[in-house]
Amino acid sequence: MSDNLFSFPGESTGQDAGDFFGGAGGVAFTDLGSADEVENPFTKMTPPTEAPASGEAASVTPSPAPGQQAQDQLGTTQTPPPVAPPAVPASAETPKTPPAQTTEETNPLLAAMDLQEKKNAAKTAAPIFAQLPVFSYNGSEEPIENVDQTFEELRLAKADDFPEFDEAQSISWTVTYGKIVKNVATPRKTKIGNLKREIESSKEFMDALKKAADKRPKCIVKPKVTMQKKGECAYKGIFPRLADARASKKAISFIPAQDGRVYERRVTCAGEFITPTSGVRYLDDIRAGFAPALPLIPYSLMEQAVTLFRCLMDNGKGDCPLEALVHIYWDREEKRFFLYVPTQTVGKEFVDAVLDDDLLNDERYLHYADLHSHNDMPAEFSPTDDRDERANRVYMVMGRLNRYYPELSVRVCNGGHFCEISPAQVLEPMPEGDIPLAWLDRIKPAEDVTRRFLEAAA
Repeated sequence: MSDNLFSFPGESTGQDAGDFFGGAGGVAFTDLGSADEVENPFTKMTPPTEAPASGEAASVTPSPAPGQQAQDQLGTTQTPPPVAPPAVPASAETPKTPPAQTTEETNPLLAAMDLQEKKNAAKTAAPIFAQLPVFSYNGSEEPIENVDQTFEELRLAKADDFPEFDEAQSISWTVTYGKIVKNVATPRKTKIGNLKREIESSKEFMDALKKAADKRPKCIVKPKVTMQKKGECAYKGIFPRLADARASKKAISFIPAQDGRVYERRVTCAGEFITPTSGVRYLDDIRAGFAPALPLIPYSLMEQAVTLFRCLMDNGKGDCPLEALVHIYWDREEKRFFLYVPTQTVGKEFVDAVLDDDLLNDERYLHYADLHSHNDMPAEFSPTDDRDERANRVYMVMGRLNRYYPELSVRVCNGGHFCEISPAQVLEPMPEGDIPLAWLDRIKPAEDVTRRFLEAAA
């Protein structure tokens, strides 16, 4: 081209264009190659990168080739052939990101510590796991010796003691072990020991055990009566009269009779059957006895009574020991017991007493017990005593008063029926004196006694 589109530097001074670009012989441009050539002059050039971080070597951004710079200044309209993007040198390639690991590499130290912690936890829990589960119902607790039995088998075993367990569908079971509570869905199939071990092997139980204040929790097996109609079931009933049993249309009925026995009535298509019965699980296990509502009678009052009885026994006329009677009252206002000796006529085998009208008023005084003596005779209630002692109270008889320690028998009367009880239920025990501890050091039980004691305790 003869005409330049732009004025080159140095043109006004007559400088040769070839000199300006440093070319010899007036060569103005360096051939940059074409698409037909294999080698690309930008192949070994590193593309510009961001400024290096502190402490890193700075990367130098290469300057464009001289021919390219001249072309930019000339602003020629000729379009250069397309140039392939510069290839990144092998040494400058960005390292590939390794594939994500599925599991973190195990730390041997942490693994050893975790194993030791598990061993320590197992060692600590061993005494807990060795404990027997405990049956708990209505305030009573008992270890379950046979852990291979099912919950249904346990119900049958306890039905003798708890008649309300008679119906399986009316009982539900729960197991409480520390903070863990499990409901028993299938009592007929689930064994007690298996469920206990299932709870012990759970992470939830071990985590709760670490945080719990009680490090030896009990495994409590507790039944719950979910359906009960005052002790009756759909086909059984207890009735005071035979007519009531027949009107109820129950298939099985229990009726107490005048002879003091309980009769069982069953109705089938063949007819009505009535027979005496005993050991009925459906009925409560009732024992005769007495539960005092007042404190124990002070021992000092018994000492006073013994002194009176011995005085009459020793001073009887004609070497005739006499009996005597004392009443034991409870003062409701002063909250204390006291003895009262009524006016009486006595002999060797009888006492006729007259009650004081002032003490018959029960608004303040409660006639709690009678105590009479049998002088030197045994402390046994006589037929005369049975006839006279008919009120609902405690009765005591003291005999063998000629001995250092007299005899004493105690019973209660309930509607004319008697029941002997232990004196310890109503009387304070004899005071005990102090003994030197050295005495006990000199006394050693025999080996067979120790063995029997340990076996009984186990």
